[in-house]
Amino acid sequence: MIKNKIGKIFDFISETNLTEENFYEMQGDYPVYSGQTLNNGVVASINTFNQKSPCITFTTYGSAGKLSYREGDFTVGRNCMGLRPKEEYQEKIILEWFSYKFQNLFFKLTIGDPNGQRSLNKLILENVEMIIPDKEVQEKELELYKSLKKLINDMNKINLDIDNLNKDNQEINTVKNKDRLDKIFKMVGGNSGLTEEFIYYNSPSNNEEKIAILSSATLENTFMGFISRNAQLNKEKIKIFNTPCILIARNGYAGTMTYMDKGEFTTNDHAYILTIRDEWKDKLNIRWFIYQYQGLFYNLVTSKSDNATFNKEYAEAQIIKLPNKEVQDKIAEKLILIDDIRKQINLLTEKASELIEYEIVK
Repeated sequence: MIKNKIGKIFDFISETNLTEENFYEMQGDYPVYSGQTLNNGVVASINTFNQKSPCITFTTYGSAGKLSYREGDFTVGRNCMGLRPKEEYQEKIILEWFSYKFQNLFFKLTIGDPNGQRSLNKLILENVEMIIPDKEVQEKELELYKSLKKLINDMNKINLDIDNLNKDNQEINTVKNKDRLDKIFKMVGGNSGLTEEFIYYNSPSNNEEKIAILSSATLENTFMGFISRNAQLNKEKIKIFNTPCILIARNGYAGTMTYMDKGEFTTNDHAYILTIRDEWKDKLNIRWFIYQYQGLFYNLVTSKSDNATFNKEYAEAQIIKLPNKEVQDKIAEKLILIDDIRKQINLLTEKASELIEYEIVK
């Protein structure tokens, strides 16, 4: 058994100062792990690396405290740090087990707004006392964690199958209305300059000011925190969007549409917002539109690479064909049932993930 401070058990790996411009110039096959939680934390793939031994990474800002086991050749990027056992402990700690076992502890050690951006750093961690059981205990507990992780992966696969089903849209045989997309919708970009620093200095002071910040990550439960509705960029109030509307990922998962149907929100310039013009509201069902035209939107990008961006001008020129609104509504009803199934799966997945994060093994 090991009983000591984190700083005495582990060496800390500091983040590198790479920028998005560096990523573009250094494209390659080696992952850069960052503070984001999407795509397993991979923010880019570059042609070099600075780490080659297994370690644990933890996010230092935003979704602070999230632990991940890393192996292979990689780089520790921004808003992220690493932990690697000191030489005397390297054969006594199973790092993958550690990433499950102490997830709850690391979340508890974060500081900041419970509903917004939180942080975690070396100064907080290094003097925290930790008890690590013998390796035999670690191995048994790891098997339990892996079993639960497999269940989560199976449910994620069901979600993927649902995604593929949603892509199998139907040909429109009877066209009731048609027009250019920009005649049917208004497309507006998000806020340029909505950086982490700007968000930090414009936190809401009360619930009335609080506006959710959605990213172009496209996951329903993923957001960048909250900001004050009174925040100003270039002496103008930030853009606040009303639902129902569609959020379109401008880069990354470029062209992905997400149906937004509750409350107000804002977003950065990595997304476009699509809202129906008044004269088309009784002719179009938004939920049906996403289902029918998602395939087209995936193709309205500048390239097929990871750096692709959604082409607004090309999209606005597309001719949109609409069947009778009743036909759209019937299809949308079925899609809502599928959404309900997905939400139940997501809820089960979330609960299973929480079991891992809050130490199921006693």
